[in-house]
Amino acid sequence: MSLSATLKRAGLAPIGKGIYLSNYTREASASSSAASNSSKTPNIILVFGWMGANLSHIFKYTKVYQEMYPDATQIIIQSRPQFFWSSNRTRMNNLVPVAEVLEAHGCSGTKLEVAPATSESDPPRILVHSFSNGGGIQMYTLGKLLRARSKSSSSDFRGQKPRMSAMIIDSCPANATLRGALRAFTASLPKNSPLRIPLIIFIILIYTFNTFKHWIFGVQPIFERLKRGLLRQGPEGGILPWMTEKTPRMYVCSKQDELVPFEEIEEHVKEAKGRGLNASIEIYDDTPHVAHARRYPERYWGAVKDLWAAAVQS
Repeated sequence: MSLSATLKRAGLAPIGKGIYLSNYTREASASSSAASNSSKTPNIILVFGWMGANLSHIFKYTKVYQEMYPDATQIIIQSRPQFFWSSNRTRMNNLVPVAEVLEAHGCSGTKLEVAPATSESDPPRILVHSFSNGGGIQMYTLGKLLRARSKSSSSDFRGQKPRMSAMIIDSCPANATLRGALRAFTASLPKNSPLRIPLIIFIILIYTFNTFKHWIFGVQPIFERLKRGLLRQGPEGGILPWMTEKTPRMYVCSKQDELVPFEEIEEHVKEAKGRGLNASIEIYDDTPHVAHARRYPERYWGAVKDLWAAAVQS
């Protein structure tokens, strides 16, 4: 099946490089019983896929979201390996289509902006779902982009309330180690692939170069910037600008994850709680990397619903 046919079947339209927007109509979803009480359900869902994830794999999550929250606009952002060694400007430019969609829904700054298509009674309600370090870095970059665009705008957002939001951080973050980088970038390659050795050499060179930049110029590795971004708080918001310390955020990890050790995520969550962030953690005993929902769907999606319920009450 061609990509265009796959997207049409999934109800998605491409709006950028590796970025897709759901085009479900409100009339089509009105017949669903899940559409009831929609003022307390998310109307925007951001899904940041893990590095190298095929659309067919990401669709397994977006399909569940379509059933759970049929009125929500979904924005799917893929993460490709080259994203990691692109310049900061290139990373941000790639995400401009996402920023434009969010701005159209009144999500441009740290406060609530009411766009023409949005009413005071129906403010943006945003659920963010990020997978692995690949998705996390895309999310971090989007936050930087939105803040930059908001600062360049003459709009004044003072005196308005932040919007309803929640965030799932699945299998993330990990420490910036060479071993972890090698595992992450070679995970999808067969062990006998002729690309394996050249890729390993390339990753070692990139890692060495970034280490050099850190030692000489103080530039933090991108994984460390992601960890710092996830702990961000203050008047300009969290990792995404509308998030506050009260925004419910759920970390998901597994004791059998060979790419991201659960101890590193546990330590990160402990620090987040110590800083006053509304963080929780779901630890699985036997699931591989980003495979928790596949093996334990009831537990996984039940936790997502509980997280959103906490966002409604906060």
